[in-house]
Parts: sequence; C-alpha cells; structure tokens
Amino acid sequence: MSLGNPVRYSDESDRPVVMIPVKLDLRDNQAFWRRNVFAIPKSGLLGWLFKLGSKAARDFPWVVGGNPDPSKRSGWFQVSRGSVDEVLYNITDKLIIGTANGSEVVEVAFQHLTFVSGAGGVCDTASERGLEERISESLSSTLKGYFDPTIGIRVDCMVNPSLPSNQLNMYLGEGVFVPRRGERPIGWIRYYPDPSRRDQYNEPLLLDGRPAGLYKGQGGLVIGIGESLLHAGIDLGSSEEVQSSFMFINKDSALAPSGAETRSGGIDASLSFCRSHGNEPVPSRAAAGDDQCDIAWKIDFVATAQVPGRLEICVDQRRSRLHWKPSPRCNAAISSLLFDLRDLSQRDVDRVWIDLDRDNILTAYALQVPRISLVWDCENEEQYVYEWGQTGAPFKTPGSVGLKCRTIENNIIEIGRADGEPFGYLELPEVPDKVIFSDTFQSFSGYHLDWLDQCGRVSFGDTVLSLGEAYAEKCSGMPVSGFEPGQTRKVVGPLVLTPYEGG
Repeated sequence: MSLGNPVRYSDESDRPVVMIPVKLDLRDNQAFWRRNVFAIPKSGLLGWLFKLGSKAARDFPWVVGGNPDPSKRSGWFQVSRGSVDEVLYNITDKLIIGTANGSEVVEVAFQHLTFVSGAGGVCDTASERGLEERISESLSSTLKGYFDPTIGIRVDCMVNPSLPSNQLNMYLGEGVFVPRRGERPIGWIRYYPDPSRRDQYNEPLLLDGRPAGLYKGQGGLVIGIGESLLHAGIDLGSSEEVQSSFMFINKDSALAPSGAETRSGGIDASLSFCRSHGNEPVPSRAAAGDDQCDIAWKIDFVATAQVPGRLEICVDQRRSRLHWKPSPRCNAAISSLLFDLRDLSQRDVDRVWIDLDRDNILTAYALQVPRISLVWDCENEEQYVYEWGQTGAPFKTPGSVGLKCRTIENNIIEIGRADGEPFGYLELPEVPDKVIFSDTFQSFSGYHLDWLDQCGRVSFGDTVLSLGEAYAEKCSGMPVSGFEPGQTRKVVGPLVLTPYEGG
C-alpha cells in the first residue's frame, strides 16, 4: 500500500487546527467544496514574507488566510485559492509507515474535516447527512491513494448562529476529529472547576451539542475557550477572563525515555494552551481521580486565587476495555495472541502486524504511542520488528525487545511476551454475552473487542484490514463469559485468555 510522498515538514502540518474562513455567494453555493475559494498559504519566500507582514498571521497563527474576501484579488504576499482537495494537498498530515529499509514519514491528507456556516448558510439549508456524504464521496475519489483507506474521509457540517449566513469556516488539523452520525463516545473528557465536587463538571461539546470526545480512534482534540471560533468548545468555569484561544489534547510524538516514571495508565498524551497570556492556564500532570480515569491534569490560573481546576480523561468506560494494570474487577489475562490463518476469510494472508506500547501492552487506543511493531511475513515465514524510536532497518530478533514468536503447524502463529507477563487484562462478563469485533458503534449491547483495530492489521495483497475487522466475519457473535471452575484457557478471536488469579 503506497501512501503520499516523503514529508516536507511544512509549518501548516504541525498546527493542531487550521481554520480557513471563506465568504460564499449564496446564489451560487452548490458543490462549494469544488470551488476555488479556500485560502492556501503561500510556500517558500512569499509565504515567509506574508507571515512576517500579516496581522492575521501574527495574531492567529492557527488560522490560515485571515478573513479572505472572494471579490478581492490575492497579492504576492497573501494567499492563493483553491478547492478543498487542493487545500488537502498543500496542508498535510504526517504518517509513519514501515518499509523494507526502515520507517519512513510520508505526507497524507487530513481525513477529518469540519465545515461550519452561519444560520441560513450552506450547512443549514441542505440535508446535514446528505451533504456530508456528498463531500466525503467526492474527496475520496479525488484523494484516492493519498489517505489511509482503513479510516476514510469523515466530514461534519454544522451551524454557528454567531456567523453571517454567507460565511463558511473549514477546520482541519491534528486536533480535528469527526465522530460519525449516531456514534457514541466510548470514554469521556471532563473538566472539574472544583476537583472536590465530583458531581459538577463540564464536558467539551461540538456546536450541535454532541460530546466532542472521547471516541474510538480519537488521537487528538482541539477545544475552543470562550471565543466561539472553533467547532468544539468548553467552559473552564473561571470567573476571570481566560486569555487563550483553545486547548489541545494529543498524543506525544516522542516516547518516554527508558526508566521514566511509571504511568498510571498506558496513555501518552499532552495538554497545551495556545496564544496564552495574562491569566494563563497552566496544566501539570496529576494523579488519577478514580479507577476509570486514565490521565489527568491540574490546571492553575496565573494571578488568581481560585481553586485549581482539573481535566480528566477516560479512554474507554466500557466493560470490555483493555486494562494495562489489573483492577479488582479483572478476571482474565491476555497471555498471548494466536493467529490461525485459516480463520481469516479463507484468503491468502500476506502479513500480520501487531503494535505494542513501551510496557509491551497492546496499543488499544489512539492516544497511545507504539514503541514496537511485530510483523509476521507469511509468504517467507519470517518475522520483523520495527522499533519506532530507532531509525535503522527492521530486525528479526523479537527476543531483544521482550517478545517471543513461534509457528504451530503451518498456519498457526503464536506471539507472547518473553517474560511470561500478559499483553493486558480484561473483565469478562459473569453472564454469557456476544462478542463484537466489528465497529458497530450504534449499540452498546454486546462485549466489544473493536479496540483490536488500534493494535493490529492484516494484509491480503493490496487490501489492509484492521485486526478487529479481520475477525468480525468469523468470530462476531460468539459467546464469552467468565472462567468456569477448572477452566485454564479460552480463545476469543486472536486473544488467548487465562484466569487472572488476583481478580
């Protein structure tokens, strides 16, 4: 699978959010995403001069193009204009992929886009879902081969009554995530103005009232604070004016050094505030408030005497979540991964790919940074290990990173940890429940193991399936329950489970 080109590390690709505001003639707004009205920043010397001399670029470094007027010609030091797909070719995301010679960083299109218009504008007069589907289908065609096909293009269209009817804001960037219509969050993000009052908290919301997080596969979130400029916002509950445009939650790009402080959970995430001055919110890591909280920050406000606020994240509140450390409710350990290639839809499997974090636990959530990846090459019956903190080529000795891999017969592969420890822990239901591997986000009924999509992939020629999707057809609906007396082992999809004695 080929994706994008070697990355240019453009300034725009490192921004957590880019907002491109345009003004549309409402008499001619059909297929607005194909019209050359969206501002694209100049590159090279002209782009540098524009940023040096532009008040918009100085005051809003996260906004591209300032407040463009379609009737005004763009000067040398301003911006060019293009359609949405041209914007996505010029303002790009970065993706690390494995190759035969080592890891490579490539440019890909941002795959989550949000459009917000004023009341009576293009997002208000059309069928919300129909408009989103038309834009997605159009961009999927023009950008084919330039984005990860396991994710696809996701588009949100919403209304902000504070905008003029002829204004349209387009949002993209690392902090923009689009949940599908009808999708329910699997976790939560909560801000407690007074941490001692656990019954009083605020949650980030999208403009249409849906929760802004936390959804399966969500690796970042930009939340507006008080200025109504962004597609998602939150009330920090401060009586003082907060001088910040937004806060940004994302996974850390760099792995923690060896010997670093043990995490309370498996999350590698950071919290930052943009354009802060004056009464500046200052975050610092804090201990988890309860057993569902995976990461928390204490937020102090400079020059105020108020009680410091607290932001907490739970990445998955479902019973079927993966635990890094066993809780009193955990009664099963994932002792190994077992792949019977005959289970995978009777197709010829080329590769099986597994991602693990720095504690050798499965990477079940997008806010985790993979430390290593183990790849089994089925055709050559060889194994490769990618160590993402290194720049060298993959190597063939998983034992050096604490893993073991063996072949059982010709079609069965088992992967485990060399120290015998589990890949994580689960809470199995007492009453039998059906296992769900596919991403059936419409319902919470069943025991969801769709988080497997975040830790592995299976390739069949040019087709790449996430691990949960690969097992959905064969294994979804099978019953699962706690261990019966004397039962020492059970296999659920690719997971080999053993009783956890301390549970």
